[in-house]
Amino acid sequence: MQPNKTVETALATVGAILWILQGFPQIWKSYHTKSTKGVSPHMMIIWAISSLFFMVYGITRSLAIPSIIQVHFSFVVFSISWVQCLYYSHGYSLKKAIACGAIWTLACAGFEIGSIFGLWAAQDHGTEIPMVAYGYMSSVVCVIGLLPQYYEIYVQKEVVGLSYMFIFTDIVGGLFYIFALMFRPKLDISAMVIYVLTIGMMILILVLALILNPKAAKRRRLEGIEKPTTADDSTSATVIALPTEKVQGSSEVKEKFHNDEYHSDSEPECGPSTPTGMEPHHEVPILEFHPEAPQHHQELEELKYDSEAAQKV
Repeated sequence: MQPNKTVETALATVGAILWILQGFPQIWKSYHTKSTKGVSPHMMIIWAISSLFFMVYGITRSLAIPSIIQVHFSFVVFSISWVQCLYYSHGYSLKKAIACGAIWTLACAGFEIGSIFGLWAAQDHGTEIPMVAYGYMSSVVCVIGLLPQYYEIYVQKEVVGLSYMFIFTDIVGGLFYIFALMFRPKLDISAMVIYVLTIGMMILILVLALILNPKAAKRRRLEGIEKPTTADDSTSATVIALPTEKVQGSSEVKEKFHNDEYHSDSEPECGPSTPTGMEPHHEVPILEFHPEAPQHHQELEELKYDSEAAQKV
């Protein structure tokens, strides 16, 4: 393609806008859910380092202004996401997490300024090798940064925590950047590598989400079906245990109020009969035995009417 600065800037501007906006859905999702489960803090901090190298490279290489602005925004977004991971998932207090983010940002700002002047000095001496090294270093670190996220996906058995809007805008923004590079006087291989790698690895995350997430949802549905069955089983066990307690209580009542030495054809074994028409297996005794008051010439024990027991019946 013919070099065209206007087209390059326009395409890079679209890519920059998309990559600037890409991080906000992820930040909002973590803030709204108060959780960064499934988001690797290592990926965020490593991507911030990758952005740091590309910030230096973009300025020293005089890339399109939108690209330079965008990569600085990306650095800020990744750093904020890292701070969120410290706060929501690693037990850091809010003040401690913010302090870590502030120290990290100041250190990176010093590194960027020193690297820019160092690379310009090397360029003045006729060598661009350190500058190119920064570009490839950004690509290598970007790839390394996604490895912890893949491990997080492996542990969770699904893609969780990541915003799909974040992934989608990252892919589309990378495509616009690639198109913008084609309108430069000379194709920048280092920049092309980082854009292609970013797009390819984000597409892989989408593929993993399409494969793993339906399986995880099915697994959760099956677990949800099994849980009520377990609850019913435990309830049945409780219900079965209750009659045992009642039977034991009845035995105690029987042993307390029934005299085995007393026999009568009109009274069943479980207790004396009553004129109320109740079945003989009732558990509340009406008659109470008092063996301490024997009758003359009889071995039978005196029976005393228990009014409280009768009222219970």
